Amino acid sequence: MSATAAIAEAAAPTAREAFERAREAVDRALAEVDAHRLQAALQHFSVAIGHDPKHVDAWLHMGRTFLRLENWANAAMCLETTLALQPGHAWGQHGLAFAHYNSGRRDEALALIDAVCARTHDSAMWQMRAYMHSHAGNDAQRALAVYRDWGARFADPLTRAAAPLVVRDRRPDRRLRVGYVSGDLRRHSIAFFMAPVFGHHDASQVEVHAYSVGPQDEYTEALKTDVPHWHDVRGLDDEALTALIRSHGIDVLVDLSGHTEDNRLLVFARRAAPVQVTWLGFMHPLGMKAMDYRIVDAAIAPPGHEAFYSERLFRVPCMASYTPPPYAPLCQAPPMLRKGHPTLISLNNSAKITDAMLALWARILAARPEAQLIVMVKERTPEAAQAAMQARVEAAGLPLERTFVMHQQPLEQFMELGHVADLALDTAPISGGTTTLHALWMGLPVIAMDGERGVDACTARTLQGLGLHEDVATDEDGYVAAALRRLDDPDGLLRFRQEARARMLAGPLMDYAARTRELEQAFRSMWLNWLEGSPRRLDLDTATAVVAA
Repeated sequence: MSATAAIAEAAAPTAREAFERAREAVDRALAEVDAHRLQAALQHFSVAIGHDPKHVDAWLHMGRTFLRLENWANAAMCLETTLALQPGHAWGQHGLAFAHYNSGRRDEALALIDAVCARTHDSAMWQMRAYMHSHAGNDAQRALAVYRDWGARFADPLTRAAAPLVVRDRRPDRRLRVGYVSGDLRRHSIAFFMAPVFGHHDASQVEVHAYSVGPQDEYTEALKTDVPHWHDVRGLDDEALTALIRSHGIDVLVDLSGHTEDNRLLVFARRAAPVQVTWLGFMHPLGMKAMDYRIVDAAIAPPGHEAFYSERLFRVPCMASYTPPPYAPLCQAPPMLRKGHPTLISLNNSAKITDAMLALWARILAARPEAQLIVMVKERTPEAAQAAMQARVEAAGLPLERTFVMHQQPLEQFMELGHVADLALDTAPISGGTTTLHALWMGLPVIAMDGERGVDACTARTLQGLGLHEDVATDEDGYVAAALRRLDDPDGLLRFRQEARARMLAGPLMDYAARTRELEQAFRSMWLNWLEGSPRRLDLDTATAVVAA
């Protein structure tokens, strides 16, 4: 051995030293994750793997960080390496299932999440299982069953063990204390629905509390100005938050998250308030016994849909308000008039884009050889977007020279897409929600498929409520025909642009005062139901009739 080689060998770290250096780098990375500095975290994970290429935690947490960045291809690679190093690693399988699901490999994802849940008792894993199964098809009873499966394991035992709730002031007509719990009181869809509600609540009828359990930003600061009692409770665990809400004497507690990130459903499971209701944040059943009501309207959940939900349905005339983003420049004319060819766009996140949907869009492009399609996906970089969608686009038969995959855009750039596209294409079976409203505000007609469940029919009901019945199809042939009809009528697209915002402003979604009064009346009816021990008021017509009697 040469002297140089001997010195190098002596300087090389031992296996134990390499492991410790890797562990220290992982700790630094996890601190960056906690601070939401995900790119910095990835650098530290890479350092850790450089020290110890077989460090399971480094590969696992790097994969989970890529999941948070919606980079499914890199996430899958890291998590597959995790499982190669430690076969059967539960969190490795959980993460890989989510990566596969968002990459369109749904059968593999469902098999993987079922396998890992069969041998683990973790709420987050079972929530993910319910999410995947409920979104993989349109079977309402299957969705209810998988969420009840989660509820029976994790929520309902807490409800049975909860300490009795003491309510001292039972006056039926007093001002109600209403609390909203959400991880999304920020730059998020929920903010567009809640801003007008916070701004129009009647202080003589309700004392409003907001419990913010997620990240905060400039939208948070704007929302705070209309909420007299704002509680930043990110640092509280479920037990502490339950105790805080009880100490405030909240009468009606409203969940705005459902089974989405940063939810606090297990606070509701502990019975934090006498009346507990879910609204807006999640369209599927929650599957837990402690959630008393779900606020809906007859369009989303007509009579008979009670069998699809674990909560009692309370119907109001219109279940939501919408306020558009402050920056939303309107392109006055369809871009096809200046470009000479039409451009269609899909704006829903990639988890909603099935292979069947891609094949349906291929039929539209085949019928209009001059048309182009933009598929905007959830991934945050062009490279990740291409990795996630390009092979699927090709397999669906979409023309590669006329189909463009676009990564997720910041909200301001998103709201400029009406300057690029002429027509928006909704997804099925899971439809758009806020995305559809944003598209309409941009002046884009939206072609949608009708559905039975609320989560499938959300766009269809929005369009029908605005009088746009011709853009709602009942089958694939009708969907294609509706899109082609719009493309063949450039004058109609121009009129739509000129009339879309006025149509929305005149519609129920933007009558903020009326929607908020209805919401307050619903809360009052729920409170009276609780006082009487009988849920006989389940819509505003019934509530009015009972009071009059």
